[in-house]
Order: sequence, then C-alpha cells, then structure tokens
Amino acid sequence: MNVKGEIIISGAILLFACILYYVATTFRQLLFADKVGPAFWPKTILLVVIVLSGLLLIKDVVIFLRGVKFGPIEGSAQEKEGQMRLIMAIVLSLIYSFSVPYVGFLISIVLFQIFFLLILKVKKIVVLAFFPLSLTLLLYIIFIKVLYIPLPRGTWIFLTFSRFFY
Repeated sequence: MNVKGEIIISGAILLFACILYYVATTFRQLLFADKVGPAFWPKTILLVVIVLSGLLLIKDVVIFLRGVKFGPIEGSAQEKEGQMRLIMAIVLSLIYSFSVPYVGFLISIVLFQIFFLLILKVKKIVVLAFFPLSLTLLLYIIFIKVLYIPLPRGTWIFLTFSRFFY
C-alpha cells in the first residue's frame, strides 16, 4: 500500500474542495430564489467532500505514522480485488458521464446503476431490477417534476424514448 501517495491525493482533494467552496461562496444570490440559491448544492456537496477527504487524510497520516513506527503493512488479495473494482467503477463512471448527452439521463442512469451493482457483486435479481428503477423514478420526480431541472434527453432513438417521460 502506497500511503504517501494516498496522503498526497487526499490532501490535494481537500485543498481543491476548499478552493471550490470559496468559489461557490462568491456566487450571486438570484432575486427569485428564496433560500436555495445557485450556491446551495455546490456548497453542500463540497462540504461533504471536505469532511470526507479530511477524515481520509487523517486516517492516511495515522497509517503512515504507524508504518514508520512498526514497519510497512502488506496488502491482501482482498485489497487487490477491491482496487480492481475501484478501477472498474471509475471507468464505468467515465463511460456514464460521456454517454449521458447521447443516451439521455433516464436510460443511462438505469444502466449505470445496474452495472455498478454488478461491480459491487450484487447477485439478487430483485435488487438488480428494483433498486435502479426505483432510484431513477425518485430522481425523475425530484429533478424533473418538482425542481424543473432539465436533464439530458439523448439523441436519435433515445430522444424519442425520453419524450414519453418529459
């Protein structure tokens, strides 16, 4: 396990999140927005990132200091499998983020969730079918019907499918 690299990455994420939080505080408040302005969601997400990356940084520093005191800790086969699943999840997230404009939000989010559950080794068919559909329905209701946030509809045949719901 390369603890020094993890310290650098978690520290960089913490620093970058703090900088972005400062930038989010400079957003103008819109006149028609009551309590939830344009900075609310970015600031909320960045606060979570700051807290979690700060905790990760503290954990990594403690592991590093223990390793200096007691010697290096060996990685297990389970840890290597976890690293491979992490890489697969990152690749899946990149594929999802690039495919959303073409496939549309509704189809791409369902497929993303199914493949992500498969990466997490979920094998129950009920969970693989029910969870993605129910979460997509919840996101659809919140963002499209309640908040009126336009989400990508896709192109070609995917646009036709999305028009049934938007």
